[in-house]
Order: sequence, then C-alpha cells, then structure tokens
Amino acid sequence: MKKLLEKVFASRAQTRVVQHFLDRPKDFFNLSRVAKETGLAHSTIHRVMQPLVDMGIVKEIKVGQQIRLFILETEDPKSKIISEFYEIIRPHLEGP
Repeated sequence: MKKLLEKVFASRAQTRVVQHFLDRPKDFFNLSRVAKETGLAHSTIHRVMQPLVDMGIVKEIKVGQQIRLFILETEDPKSKIISEFYEIIRPHLEGP
C-alpha cells in the first residue's frame, strides 16, 4: 500500500490511459479505441489496462466470448478520489 501512487501512475502510458477515462467517465471503450484515442500502441494499452482493472479504477465488462469493454469505475473509493482530485486540478493544468 505504501507505493499506491506508483501503482496508479506506474508509467506515462498508464497515466495517459487514466486521464483518458477521467475525461470521458461515462463512455465505454474497447482496447483499440483507447489505443487510437490516446495515440498509444495496442500492445501498450493491453499491458496497462489490467493493473487499472485490478486496482478498481477501470471496470471491465465482457460482451460475448471475445469483446471486452472498459469504463471508469465510478463506485470504487480509489476511483472516486482520483476523479475528484482530477476535477480540482484540471483547471490549474490547462493552458490559459
């Protein structure tokens, strides 16, 4: 638990994916769409998504045998805190 922030923000890629979900909290995404919209490789998205699901930040929904959709997990306390923090800090990070 003492390296929780390192776990959440483990890499630039994972941070970019978290921000992508925070920017669109009600949207569902498949891995290909996340890759396309973040500009990251599909293999990178595949690698960083599972830790986010395991931490409860992103929710995975299986549709049929092979289709997996992902959405920001709005009920998990960790995800709620990250969302609240992001909403507070976003105006300070955006350009004038």
